[in-house]
Amino acid sequence: MPTPTPSVAAEALRDGRSVIIRPIRPDDIARHAAFIDGLSPPSKHFLFLGGIARLSDAALRQLCDPDYTHDMAYIAIAVDGGAPGQERQVGVCRYAGADITFGAEISVAVADDWQHQGLARALLRRLIEHAREHGVHRLYSMDSINNERMRHLANAAGFTERPDPDDIHQVIYSLAL
Repeated sequence: MPTPTPSVAAEALRDGRSVIIRPIRPDDIARHAAFIDGLSPPSKHFLFLGGIARLSDAALRQLCDPDYTHDMAYIAIAVDGGAPGQERQVGVCRYAGADITFGAEISVAVADDWQHQGLARALLRRLIEHAREHGVHRLYSMDSINNERMRHLANAAGFTERPDPDDIHQVIYSLAL
């Protein structure tokens, strides 16, 4: 299984706080679980389209150990996030299931107290760069029509928007790479 190019970057946000953005790793399971558990109900609803409140241990292991061929995830760690090994994850952006026909589906989530500071854009920018470098030709996201944060992010990143033909309550954002 290929491993990601060591890719760690510091990012300063609008409010002056800083994060480290890096690929997710298998040792991030507890940190990632705490991040998801800490999301508000509306943030969880938008991330999982309302269907999941808590992930199983197996799902968490899978999310923290992508195959790097068809899946990739970047996380944001608060610079002042605690002692080594106790750092706080404050964001994640991933794609999954990359294939030649459909491209890869993305998701983005930012801790509620870190939103509106440019973190989602920074994470998505890194993910788009990685996808381009690794031959993914299209990224897409299926989201609730009421998710204004994703609409704003997708439009700012150059994604096109269209109604989901299978669900009037969803939209599909797509970016050709």
